[in-house]
Amino acid sequence: MMGKGILFDKDGTLFEFGPIWLQATLEFLAAVDARTQDNEQVKIALGMVDGELLSDSALTSGTPGDVAAILVAYHAFATTDEAEQFVKAFFYEFLVQHLDNVKPVGDLIGLLTRLKAEGYYLGIATSDETNSTMATLKYAKVAELFDFIATADEYPTKPNPTSLIAFCKRYGLELTDVIVVGDSRMDIQLGNLAKAGVAVLSGTSRSENFTDLTEYIYPTIQEIPYQQILPTVNNV
Repeated sequence: MMGKGILFDKDGTLFEFGPIWLQATLEFLAAVDARTQDNEQVKIALGMVDGELLSDSALTSGTPGDVAAILVAYHAFATTDEAEQFVKAFFYEFLVQHLDNVKPVGDLIGLLTRLKAEGYYLGIATSDETNSTMATLKYAKVAELFDFIATADEYPTKPNPTSLIAFCKRYGLELTDVIVVGDSRMDIQLGNLAKAGVAVLSGTSRSENFTDLTEYIYPTIQEIPYQQILPTVNNV
């Protein structure tokens, strides 16, 4: 049997979304308010409606470039490059100052260690940029447990399959040897190009967001029956 791979989303999947990113988003929106006259329209376009973050919005699932494009559209910045640099710098600086609020979903080290022992290659495909991603993984002491890390400044936005294909090529996997685990529709759409998309409800989505895309819906990464969905030769 060939090797098998699991490609995880990061925020809302491996790490809890709420404790740090909601606060970051509120402070980010306050900073944006000072740069535009269309405050409420910008918030809605970014995904903040009536004080709540919408699932699969630019703020919850988009890349810095996605957020930047909206800021330019509402004249908060003159150019996309300027806006994107602002977005990246803001969220990276916030993360570094609040790393103690980064909360893995359950015993992340234990889960990843077990999955590697069972013969899985482990990867990440995130909408975040490289600096923030590596800061988070190193703080949680899990960076070395991943065989492949795809960030938004190196790969196209999900569900574009470029990161999935690169993961497969690196380890000699077929698309049907890989599942994608995430908390947004674009994660599951990417997974459906592989063996399966596996949805978790630890982010901002509810089960009804996924029922038309996958039969695999679980509370968190800790409850997923990985061996039932994608058996490996090293099932222990």
